[in-house]
Amino acid sequence: MLFIVLFVVGLSGYAVFAGLGIRYVFAHIAGLGILGLLGYWAASIAKKKGHGYPRALFLGFVLPVALGVISVGVVYASGGHGCGGIVSLFAAFVVILYYAVARKRGDSLKACRLQEPKDEKGG
Repeated sequence: MLFIVLFVVGLSGYAVFAGLGIRYVFAHIAGLGILGLLGYWAASIAKKKGHGYPRALFLGFVLPVALGVISVGVVYASGGHGCGGIVSLFAAFVVILYYAVARKRGDSLKACRLQEPKDEKGG
């Protein structure tokens, strides 16, 4: 719910302050809302597959935000300017893709049990 509110507030503020420089602050607030929703998506996929919900939410939200900030820092350090939004979105989708193709937790143990050698009595 928090991320939906961030997105709506950011989008509304961007529209209201369209002619002012503060609109970029609201654009970034909306971006945090979008990244949060993508993080929830990754966490819900992870939960269905038996992985930890908090860890997936962390990887789906905090990691992309941090990578976006780092990319902006690198660009500014090299003398340019830009937005780390594309890096953040890419990282969020990579996390979603990771959990989408990850095995269900416990599946690898089942496969190992199926391949256990039989005992000498034939059982």
